[in-house]
Amino acid sequence: MAEHFRDLALGTPLTVEARRTTPVVLSPQGSLPEWLAVSEAEIRFTAEGWYEVLMTVEWDPRRTDGTRFSHTSIPDHHPLHSEAIAADVLAQVSGGRQMLRGNSVFSPDGPSSLTLEVWHDSAGPVTVQGASLQIRRLTGA
Repeated sequence: MAEHFRDLALGTPLTVEARRTTPVVLSPQGSLPEWLAVSEAEIRFTAEGWYEVLMTVEWDPRRTDGTRFSHTSIPDHHPLHSEAIAADVLAQVSGGRQMLRGNSVFSPDGPSSLTLEVWHDSAGPVTVQGASLQIRRLTGA
């Protein structure tokens, strides 16, 4: 049986400079289960299991130039989520919100962590107004 989602969210808007991959520091919204730990921008899975992760990044919808890129980076592996989309399309389709769902097996023996990262190529800085990862453990591995 799946557990309830655990929310990690951006506390204040984040200014992202152009053409710089920027890690997003997320804070737990409530208590964390024993299978999850957070340190700066890194989210670490401390117990082997199959996990579902919902990613949301809310870009400023008034800035419609360039491309928006978000992913959940896993050290030495392919990302769990990854999307690059034109900012004008993103603003029209979802009001500037990138929303992706993924699932994977994580384990202390690896892969064991992920980091939400953002990037854009607009003419100047762009604000990420909100960002979150919702994580739940589905079953044991």
